Amino acid sequence: MSIKILATALAGLGLSMSLGAAAPAPTAAAAQQYYPGPGIYCFGYDQCYPIAYSYEVYSDAEHTNLIGSGYDSCVASGSQIYVTSPWLPAGYEVKTPMYVCSGFGPYLPPEW
Repeated sequence: MSIKILATALAGLGLSMSLGAAAPAPTAAAAQQYYPGPGIYCFGYDQCYPIAYSYEVYSDAEHTNLIGSGYDSCVASGSQIYVTSPWLPAGYEVKTPMYVCSGFGPYLPPEW
């Protein structure tokens, strides 16, 4: 009975309701772009790996007094691949990508 009342109320408002019929398919959404974020390199939509960097830390903004340097290491633990970063003193950091820690070993992208 409540369905008849609802259908009558909707009809009075100029709206229609179909019972048991499938709803229309939603319209296609705009194409989504995938941006992995900084420190990540993707070979495809679901094949993204971390980037290993080398670091130089300077005490001044002109980059004349080097106070520390180091580089990331790739670590594989089961199916997870991640990067460990060195502990460096605080200062003006210059970070340069070295390679991608991919599932099949270190990889140097051609665009670098």
